[in-house]
Amino acid sequence: MTSAPSREDKAKVAHRVSGARSVADRDELLRLAVDVGSIGIFETDFESNETRFSSELCSILGLLPGARMSYKRAALFFHEEDRAVVRQSLDAAEGGADKGKWSGIYRIVRTDGQVRWVSIQGRRFYRGREVVRSIGTVIDVTRLKETEQALRKSELRLRLALEAAEIGTFEADTSAREAIIDDQEARLLGLPKGTTTVSVEELRRRIPAEDLLQSDAKQHRLVNDKIAYQHEFRLRMPDGSERWLSGRADIRSNRIFGVNFDITRHKLAEAALQGSEARLRVAAEAANLGVFEWDPDLDITVWENDRIYEIFARAKSAGPVGKQEFLEKYLHPSDASNFEATLQRAKDTRGRLQVKCRIRTTVGPMRWLQIEGKFEPHNGTGRLRLIGVVADITAQRRLEMRAKRLSQRLQMIQDEERRNIAQELHDSTVQHLVAGSLTLTALRSDAIGDKEVLWKEAEGSFAEAIKELRTFSYLMHPPALRARGLGLALRQYVEGVSTRSGLHITLRCNAKVDALPFRMQRALFRIVQEAVANVYRHASASRATITCRLFKNSIHVIVVDDGRGMASTRHGRPALHHGMGLRGIKARLDQVGGRLIIRKAKPNGTILHATLPIAVADADRTGRAARIEAEGD
Repeated sequence: MTSAPSREDKAKVAHRVSGARSVADRDELLRLAVDVGSIGIFETDFESNETRFSSELCSILGLLPGARMSYKRAALFFHEEDRAVVRQSLDAAEGGADKGKWSGIYRIVRTDGQVRWVSIQGRRFYRGREVVRSIGTVIDVTRLKETEQALRKSELRLRLALEAAEIGTFEADTSAREAIIDDQEARLLGLPKGTTTVSVEELRRRIPAEDLLQSDAKQHRLVNDKIAYQHEFRLRMPDGSERWLSGRADIRSNRIFGVNFDITRHKLAEAALQGSEARLRVAAEAANLGVFEWDPDLDITVWENDRIYEIFARAKSAGPVGKQEFLEKYLHPSDASNFEATLQRAKDTRGRLQVKCRIRTTVGPMRWLQIEGKFEPHNGTGRLRLIGVVADITAQRRLEMRAKRLSQRLQMIQDEERRNIAQELHDSTVQHLVAGSLTLTALRSDAIGDKEVLWKEAEGSFAEAIKELRTFSYLMHPPALRARGLGLALRQYVEGVSTRSGLHITLRCNAKVDALPFRMQRALFRIVQEAVANVYRHASASRATITCRLFKNSIHVIVVDDGRGMASTRHGRPALHHGMGLRGIKARLDQVGGRLIIRKAKPNGTILHATLPIAVADADRTGRAARIEAEGD
């Protein structure tokens, strides 16, 4: 029989069972840690030249589970640029304090070509100086490295941005006497390059008292109420100059982090702008101009001075007028279309606005205004604003209309005087010359020898004088325009001049000219008349061509001759000698808003090109309508 186990035997058995369970538990915990952490394990037996990988490491390398290979082949998983570094780590492990232990973070190339970052902790075992075995763990740290690289790039971009924007950074404890600064902040504060800390008290002595009081109040709110710090202040530099800085700061974990940037140029520009605005106000008041600003997106208008309220006869308490109210209550209906088109064109091109228009007021007659302005971006945004001035030009317009009427009356008087002179030349002077010529003819029979030659010369002179007087008489007093219309009047006039002067003239005229207002027909006829007279008197031409055509909203009168042309300036332009004819043409064009161009013809001769805008609104205007407009002026 066997005896019953003693208490001591039971204790030994229990200890052995507990130890076995402890080892099993540790193995289980290790297995769980490997699974959770995706830790790969490798083992190399150098005597058999075989490297084995755990399933986790096979997954990291892209191998099938249970893969085995030679040590040399396994070493090829390291990225070729990192193999020399791995070799150095292994060599250093042999002579290290903890012999055989090595570690590092390296790149490996998976079987599918992907590059991954891994952290390796390994140990090599030696027999004498010969390595016989190696084991280690491998963790994929690719995400960590990518995050680290992204953070490094972000820090680099931040540093470059701060340097480009000339922004300095600082940090300090809420109760610290010194602040930690970077190189850019040191430059902004006027400190030597490489300065990393600065005394807070020293900086306070360099800030004007009024700026410092505001700064202290804002810092108090930052520390106690957690309200972000924003402040603009002046700082005296070591060289005695003054610099404007703008500071921004916030508090985190009882530490203040902030930035400063130089706004000196901005402040100087702001001061210059304020001075410019003050000068503008003085100039506007001296020139009796109203000043305004208009936001087209919101239709909000700001009237800058009292004069603009006076121009609109509007109480200041009523406030400024927006575009919609201006169009509905003030702008004359006849001017609305032109005003809106001009305004839109200036806005689309971001150009200048220049427009004249009439407005109605609650007191007195209509007023003429001249509005000029410029569309500009508002405070650096994409939105536009119109900044402009308004001038009351009512008195000027009345004077212009009066001068226009006087000029028209003067032209009528001149035309009448020319008709009278032409009539007198034809009815009196020419008749006397004809009588003298007939008398010479009657006396010619008594002439003999050399005297006969003199009689012939005298007869020739009389004939030429009669021809000249008849031609000039016709040039001065052409066919009646109102009765025949412009087309027929021009044709008869050209035929008459050709017959009397011998100048061959070709006329091409659009039939629609007869539908133009009489005032414009008269201006066109006088322009052609002056041009033809100029060709006859000065060009020594044999041929001339007159063209009248309508193109878009303009009438073009082109007169071309084959005469001797005009002398050129050194720049190749015609040297214009403005006689009475050209002055008369320019005066008539100015009255209807036209323009005149004169240039050389090829191979010789001159081209006169007059352009007149078609004023349809003037077609049926009566004298009474003109007077009403003048009163509105």
